[in-house]
Formats: sequence, C-alpha cells, structure tokens
Amino acid sequence: MLNERRKLISEYIEAHGEANNEDLMKLCSGCSAMTLWRDLKKLEEEGLIRRKRGGAISIRLVNVQGEDVYAQRELVNPRSKKIIAKMASEYVKFESSIFLDAGSTIMSIAKQMPDQHYNIVTSGTNIATELSRRSKCNVTLIGGQVNGNTLSCSGPQAEAFLDSLNIDTAIMATSGFSLDNGFTSGSFNEHQLKRKVIEKARQVIMLMDLSKIDHSMPYTFATLQDIHVLICDAPLPDEVRKEAERFGVEVLTGPA
Repeated sequence: MLNERRKLISEYIEAHGEANNEDLMKLCSGCSAMTLWRDLKKLEEEGLIRRKRGGAISIRLVNVQGEDVYAQRELVNPRSKKIIAKMASEYVKFESSIFLDAGSTIMSIAKQMPDQHYNIVTSGTNIATELSRRSKCNVTLIGGQVNGNTLSCSGPQAEAFLDSLNIDTAIMATSGFSLDNGFTSGSFNEHQLKRKVIEKARQVIMLMDLSKIDHSMPYTFATLQDIHVLICDAPLPDEVRKEAERFGVEVLTGPA
C-alpha cells in the first residue's frame, strides 16, 4: 500500500510537472498532511521529485545542478509569470538604462513590452532576440559564456563589460530565496554577474514566485538589504514580508 501510494504520487507529479499538497492529498484518498510529507521526503531522497513550499515539482524539470531547464521551466507556472511580469513592467521606463536578467519570468516581461524607445542591456540571449524585433528598442547583449539551461551569458567577459555600464534599473530573477541565505543561484558565474549588476544599479527590482521561498541554491548573490522592490506572484509569508519591510523594501504581490 505504501509503495503504491508513493508510486501514484510520483507518477502524478511526473505527468503534471508539479503538484500542490491539497491535490496530492485528494489523490491519495484524503491521506494526512504528515503522511504526505513523509512520502514526498522519501521521493525526494530517491531523486524522483523536488519538494517546494506547498507541493512538489518533477525532477525532469530540474538539471543536475538544481537549475531548472529553460525550455521546460517556461511551461511551469505561466499564470504566475504573467502576474509578476505585469507588475514589473511598470519599472521599465523610456530613455533610461534598464538591465534585464535572464530567465523565463523576465522573458514574460520582454514579450509584453511595446515597440518604444527603451535602452535595454540583458544577459539573456533569448530576451535580446525577442526585443530585437522591435525597431525602436535599443538592445545590447552582454558577451561571455552561454548557459544552455538558462540561455544566459556570464563569466569574466560579461563582468568586464559591466564595468563601463551605467544602470538605472536592474530587473533580476532568482532561483531560490531564504531568510538565512538570501537570493541564490545554482551557477557560480551567473551569481558573480548578478552581484556585479546589483552593485552597479541605482534601483534593483527582484522577481520571484512563491515556490522559490525556502529553497536555496549554492551561491548567494543578494540579500534583502541589496534590493529596493520585491515582486512576487502571491502574498509573502509573514516572516519574509516583515523582514523585507524592515529593510525598507517595497513589496508588491499578486492575489492570494
């Protein structure tokens, strides 16, 4: 019975890409939250899923370093990405220097941007391609080594380019966040680049969906003290919101 239940849970998550705890408890004929917690913990230990706040995600959406594979990640939480992108778009101003980080959520912003006189610098190869279709938009792609999983450029060449760059607003993405470790990345080169961008920017806008909370990657590139605005698809846990407000961070969230 135990193995059958875990097999059912694993197959459901694999088929749907991700699942929340409520759906999984219904799937298992009303099993308790503690029973589900034990099952998900065991499945994660076996390398079949990755737990996240409020549910779990299929391991096929995660590469060996824990970074989401871009093509698959784009299909995860599309509604959340649109909610975040709509709020973040308000910070993309005409005739100012805007840095757009790489990532599927940032790509949602790029797709929403009209053909206007923006000055955009980005580390995302696909984001540069998307924006280059707009005749009025001035787009610069930084050089460096390309990560095939995130479609981003990073490394010493990219960091050297940033030395001569003035950034009014940086719109950044994160692979994980916790109060202990801050905003984290699974790539050393990318975390170095993100840190450099944040140092150069006059205003830093951080984007994340709720699933990133309490999930830490190996490399910290920022803390709440380093950012000015935090945008999330849903209300933050109280302890995170209070800590953000303590550091004067403006918090914008989607509906509950």
